[in-house]
This record gives sequence, C-alpha cells and structure tokens, in this order.
Amino acid sequence: MRKLTYMTVAVLILAVGSLASDPAAADGMATIDKRKAFMKTDILKPFLVIKKFVKDGAGTASDVAASARKINAVAGQIPALFPKGTSRGEFDEKVTRALPKIWEDWKGFETATAALVTESAALAKIADGGDSAAIGAQFGKMGKLGCGGCHKPFRGAKVK
Repeated sequence: MRKLTYMTVAVLILAVGSLASDPAAADGMATIDKRKAFMKTDILKPFLVIKKFVKDGAGTASDVAASARKINAVAGQIPALFPKGTSRGEFDEKVTRALPKIWEDWKGFETATAALVTESAALAKIADGGDSAAIGAQFGKMGKLGCGGCHKPFRGAKVK
C-alpha cells in the first residue's frame, strides 16, 4: 500500500513538474487568461450596458454611446489576443473556446473582428441621436455581425 502511495505521489510530482517547466504552455495559459479578462472587461461589460438599455430601458442613450465607443476603441486589438498555439486541441476545451478554425481562416477571423469595429462605431453614432428604436436595431446588427461573426464560426461550445 505504501509503495502505491509513494508511487502515485512521485508520478504526480513529475507530471506537475513537466507542466511547470514547459514555457510554451505557461505562455499560452497566460495569453488565454489575458484574452478572457480582456473579453469580459473590455467587450462584455460595455456590451451588457447596451443590452440593458435595449432590453430593459435601463440607462440612457448617452450610456449606450459611451459603451459602444469603449467597444470600438478596443475591438481592433482582438486578433492580437489569438496567437497560434492557444486553441482547443493545444489546450483543454475547458480552458479555451477558441477553435483551430481561427488560424485556418485567419482572414475570415480578421474580417469578423473588423465588423465589430464597424458596427460598434455605427452604434455609437446612432446612440448620439437618442432614437431608442434605431439603437435597438443597430445593437442587433452589432450582435449578429460583430459578436456573432466571431462566436458562431470561431468559438466552441462552453464545456463544464
């Protein structure tokens, strides 16, 4: 029994040690963590402000314009957060939802992120006018072409 316990501990130490000594894996994890934080803070947070206005009437058109400008200011940075070697397959599907298709169709990925830049700028301009119906329509367009343009083809299902 003791041999099995010591053997198990030894194997675990070797396994953890090999992961810790792989600089590429550590760099990849750091990149994935940075990407997740960016998407939650810089994209999702202002997106939710806009969504609350459109769905619940919460906030103002000025809040929408400011949030759309926040998205617009950072959306062009998205491709840089997806270096090769940070997809599913290279990392566990619980770690990242980035599909290998991103790098197989890099031009399509860049086009999708550019759509978020374009549609968020249009939303900011429309929100400056204060027309709730127009804001809602443009929010839908930004969601479909901007967010959905990446998430549908390039993002895998969430795995728990």
